Amino acid sequence: MFSRVSRAVLVLACLTLLALVTPARRVDAAEAGRVLVIGGGSAFRDAVSVVLTPWKLSVLPADMPAPRGVMPRAADEARALGQRFNAVGVVWVSAEDNAYALFIYDAKTEQVASRALDRGPPFDAPTAASHALSVKSLLRSSTVAPPEERLGATASPPPPPEHGPVLTAPPSSEPDVRPQTTTPLEEPLLRAELGGGARLVTDSPDARVSAGVSLWPDARRRFGVGLEGQFGPGLSVTQDRFAGRFSEIGVATNARYRLPLSRRFDIVPRAGLGLHATSIQGVVAQTLESADQARVDGSVDLGLTLDVAVARSMRVGLDLGVSYMLRYQRYLVQNASVLELRPFSGGIGLRLSTGLL
Repeated sequence: MFSRVSRAVLVLACLTLLALVTPARRVDAAEAGRVLVIGGGSAFRDAVSVVLTPWKLSVLPADMPAPRGVMPRAADEARALGQRFNAVGVVWVSAEDNAYALFIYDAKTEQVASRALDRGPPFDAPTAASHALSVKSLLRSSTVAPPEERLGATASPPPPPEHGPVLTAPPSSEPDVRPQTTTPLEEPLLRAELGGGARLVTDSPDARVSAGVSLWPDARRRFGVGLEGQFGPGLSVTQDRFAGRFSEIGVATNARYRLPLSRRFDIVPRAGLGLHATSIQGVVAQTLESADQARVDGSVDLGLTLDVAVARSMRVGLDLGVSYMLRYQRYLVQNASVLELRPFSGGIGLRLSTGLL
């Protein structure tokens, strides 16, 4: 009797020890990778945790403001959150201009991938499960997924048995959908620009037209350089001594920085230099003799454009600018001033740009 009770106690102790050791090992394996899931509702976060369990990834749910759905700000904010929580990946649902999208961030490669959603959270149980599978599909294109689960991975087949046919596993029923990656490369490398507006160099406004190109060579299309020509009908000059017209043709080059505000709005400040060929032509009132004079002057230019995307590669913007002329300009006829230009000139207008490359 005593031996049976002893064996029963020994078996029970072994099972208890096995139960205690096995969960601890599972937790350690799960901690090998942590995915931060922000927002989406509890049903969505629970569904993501379930679908990532076979990959030994632990899900860290968080109720905090999600990164913006605009590149490259989304990558910068996701990178900061991944470093803060020591996560190998970040998952969130963004809402921009009543448009919803599912985003994932790979901390190792610093790549962001997204997929559009028809509506935002909260999700019911079937919708949450469907979006969780979308998260898994997106992660297959990243290093967050195990190597054998990534897109394009070829698993080594098991060795064939000594006897009998070779058995092969059936193809996975999960659709192999490659995600749409949101990158700044959607912005054109080269843009053509056309502008029009008015400026004040005297007491009367001067109409101006500009045409040029801008080049955005960096990968994010944030830094650019522009070259444009400027011209206009000129200003009428009427004095007691003189009657004529002032005209100007200019060329300007500048450096620019594009700051995205949302999917459709950008702020583009610029700074550069300009060269202006000015002339005044007319008739001296007393002698009816023709009088003309031409000059070349330089300027320091500052400007700001508020851009709105109206098509895939076309933008329309409100353009503001100010220029400082490096040389004071006064035009004299018979030692009397007939026209004086202000050292500072300000302008406002519209700028249309479209992608070429």
